[in-house]
Amino acid sequence: MKGYTFYLEYLSKRDKRKGNHLGNCLAVFGKWFKSGESYCKEAIGAVQNYPNNAVCGTSTSDGYLRYNCKRISERTARTIHPNLFKVLDSEK
Repeated sequence: MKGYTFYLEYLSKRDKRKGNHLGNCLAVFGKWFKSGESYCKEAIGAVQNYPNNAVCGTSTSDGYLRYNCKRISERTARTIHPNLFKVLDSEK
């Protein structure tokens, strides 16, 4: 899927180290923009912190991506968070 970068979400740095993900993914797109002290990108992500949750538009900071997320392939993201792709695939 062109234009998107996919990230697996973790609740904390400790969970990321242990591999305990939330069962949700972020689809990040667009250019970086400055927001206060952080740089951010637009994204589509989970509404709440339980697996395969409903999604909505959001933005995410460079720090959140660095500390609470891990970049993954589209194939892996489709397996983990099918509800995200119901929205992304309907945009075509």
